[in-house]
Amino acid sequence: MSFQGPWLNHLDSLAHQLEGHKAAQEEHVEERDDEQFYKILREVCDVVRDAERDASPELPDVVEKAHALLGDAVDWAYTSNHYGFLNSFADCKDAPLVEDIGMACGADITELFVEFYTKYLHPGAPRPKLPSFSKVAPWTKAPPPPHPYSTRLSRFRQDAVPSLTDKTPLAQLIYQARAELNMHYVSSPYAMELSSGGSILAMAHGGGWKKRDPILRYHIFDDDDDDDIEFRSIDPGLSNVAHYITTDEELKLVFLADNDRIKSFSWAPNAKGEAPKRLPNVHTMNTLREFYGPLLVLPNGRIARAGKGKVAVWDIDALEKHQDNPGKLIGEGKLDTDNSWREADCPSIEMSSGTRPHSIVAFADDPAYDPGVVHLHAPTGRMLIGEGPASQSSSKTYACVSIDVEHGGRRVARYLGLGGTLEKITTSPGDPNVFVTAGSEGFVRMFDVRRPLPVLTFQTDNGGEPCSDVIYIHPDGIPTLFTGAGQRRNSVKVWDVRGKTAVYELATGNNIVSAMAWDARRNSLFVATECPPRSRIGEQSGYRQARIPRWATWMAAEEASKALRGEGEAPKEECSEGPAPGEPLQQAEGGAKDKAEEDDAEMTDAEDEDEDEDEDEDQDEDDEMYEERSNESGEEEDGEASSEEEEEDDIDEEYSKDKRWPTICFHRENYFGYAYNAGEHTLMQWTFKPEPNIAELPATTERGW
Repeated sequence: MSFQGPWLNHLDSLAHQLEGHKAAQEEHVEERDDEQFYKILREVCDVVRDAERDASPELPDVVEKAHALLGDAVDWAYTSNHYGFLNSFADCKDAPLVEDIGMACGADITELFVEFYTKYLHPGAPRPKLPSFSKVAPWTKAPPPPHPYSTRLSRFRQDAVPSLTDKTPLAQLIYQARAELNMHYVSSPYAMELSSGGSILAMAHGGGWKKRDPILRYHIFDDDDDDDIEFRSIDPGLSNVAHYITTDEELKLVFLADNDRIKSFSWAPNAKGEAPKRLPNVHTMNTLREFYGPLLVLPNGRIARAGKGKVAVWDIDALEKHQDNPGKLIGEGKLDTDNSWREADCPSIEMSSGTRPHSIVAFADDPAYDPGVVHLHAPTGRMLIGEGPASQSSSKTYACVSIDVEHGGRRVARYLGLGGTLEKITTSPGDPNVFVTAGSEGFVRMFDVRRPLPVLTFQTDNGGEPCSDVIYIHPDGIPTLFTGAGQRRNSVKVWDVRGKTAVYELATGNNIVSAMAWDARRNSLFVATECPPRSRIGEQSGYRQARIPRWATWMAAEEASKALRGEGEAPKEECSEGPAPGEPLQQAEGGAKDKAEEDDAEMTDAEDEDEDEDEDEDQDEDDEMYEERSNESGEEEDGEASSEEEEEDDIDEEYSKDKRWPTICFHRENYFGYAYNAGEHTLMQWTFKPEPNIAELPATTERGW
């Protein structure tokens, strides 16, 4: 709908309509009027868009009034339990919604329906015939990969690959999924950061009993662009697990923060030019238990941390260093560990209370704003902030704001159209006027910093699943998005921004995407994932015997790889008697995995020994659990297929017999070209190259994993 001034009067009328709608819904709770609710939200955005189009001098007031109205509506939708998530309402013809044409009903939903049907609606009845919309074609009947070197862990959309030439070689590799996978097994990841120059990859983990001990894990890259990553781990000396991490490439510092303190660690080379094997703790900063939010490196050698309605700032050069007075505590007195989850009197906690903030900048226009996500917009030097899922605001505002920290914390701009809290804000050096947000309701929105509403909206999920992370890059100048699924879908999607389409998705081994990073130096995508069936103390549950098609085995991938190398098709007997599935990767990763485990063991020896003893004692019970889960999932003794899709596949019974697959998950074994279930928390490194080894694939979970 198109509106003419007076704009504020239109918003007053829409506010009146919203109040009437809320009152009507309270009287008729069972009859949710979606059409009327979304009509109000869309018309609020139309008023803002029309006021902007007319260059109205009232635009700032219109934006603020629309913000209050949209915030009230979205907050009501969630707090009154009328909606679990909201659909997009800020898109329009000139700022369209981009949907993934390949999205379908997941296997988890169909299996839950079948279980409900056969156990409760019609006990003992055979599996019902499912409607066509619930069926997902196997990988062999999906759109074929565009290149022989496309990874088998990708699934493409129909006619989605853009036309690219040899003048855009990197973009070709990315859009054709010509990528090789290196796998690293890690502890439960909380945060990950690749430095802006790509010289260090740092991760915040939890270790020890119930993952209560903080771990800083890192790899320092040398000048060689090799794919061999050897992680090292240290206990950072914090009193709790760190959930925020950032890096300063210029000063060669990693910053790690729990609720009480920030600690920095240096990866600067020594006098001989050698990178340190164990990062030294340089600074400790006291956050006063008021600044518990995300970290941000500011220009001119400063580090900032957000709190409710304000941000604390430290001048790094003015900070006291642990190296200045070895053994001396930094700050006033000792750290108060009353809120620590670590063992009482834990000797690994460094007891400095830390340097207090050098300055505190209040949000002049938004004193109640509680940032959960922050990002520096480098071209302007301003902070982009948004409320996250854990924000402690009593009433969330569902908007993103730009704050000028250099000039009294004033709000420069407000950005509308969000239907949930934010998981991530990101930018690309290739587009100085654009930033991208990832939302808790599954939408990725692209904003122009000069405009209050999104210019593009991408629907990453059709069921309100959070988009846990987003990366915006410009390979060969072509705008590209990577989006990570945060709960059910368990994959990474690649989007062509110019073509306004999803191109393909990458498997994550049925793991949740917790963080991603793009390494421009090595053309690599790092994806940190979390295994949902594995608890904080490492217990597994919810698995059944896998049903893997013959074409989705490691032997099939090896045959394809040999054919590409000109070695012809591998004889069947060689495939069946060759190396175990995933063995080359397991051998290659063995050293890095073992070293990381040794480092973790040094930090939490007692806890790890206890866990090892428990695991040894419970191994037989674990094996029994797998058998029970397999039987409970509906597997028949004669190996009869449990779904109509499986009946079309040639199941490799011998290969599948020791493999395990989650009982409830979005993807079946035939969704990708290689059936892979991680069964562990992982860090996946996808390196895009002209001729990747398509048989370099990780082993899927097996019995007794």
